Amino acid sequence: MRIKHSARLLICAALAGSASLAAVVVPGGIASATPLTVTCTHYSGSSASQAISGCTGTGAIAADAGVAPAHGTSVVSTKTITWSNGKTMKEQYSYVLHTGAANTCPVVALKTKVDLVTETGSVIAGGTATGMVGGALSGTICVYKLTAAPHTISINNKPGTVVKV
Repeated sequence: MRIKHSARLLICAALAGSASLAAVVVPGGIASATPLTVTCTHYSGSSASQAISGCTGTGAIAADAGVAPAHGTSVVSTKTITWSNGKTMKEQYSYVLHTGAANTCPVVALKTKVDLVTETGSVIAGGTATGMVGGALSGTICVYKLTAAPHTISINNKPGTVVKV
């Protein structure tokens, strides 16, 4: 599928903030500690922000992501997740777009498949969920465009995959 250059830039900007798909987290300042993990069952939203929910694991505690099932919002422009308990997590990451036959996202009614995206990165200092600093991010998401006007972009974790934050 061909996408106008401006549309591709919009998608890339959306993806730049959507890496909060997977993380194994290590408490800040404790390099030898057992990593904390948070696994989430739902990740969806727009090119500007995505909702994360159904999060459980050792990082789903009041001091970090909030008690299980934790949930939050990822904001693209700031590369920040704000958890339901008010704690924040800063991210840095890169991603690879998989187009054409490599895009194995399912067909969704009234939407056009745009890209399958795999992302990797880490949780960096700057947020208040300090136990997550140093964690590794990774994930797989599907990007769609609404077929009819206004052709908005939507982002979801690939069906059958979990989001680890």
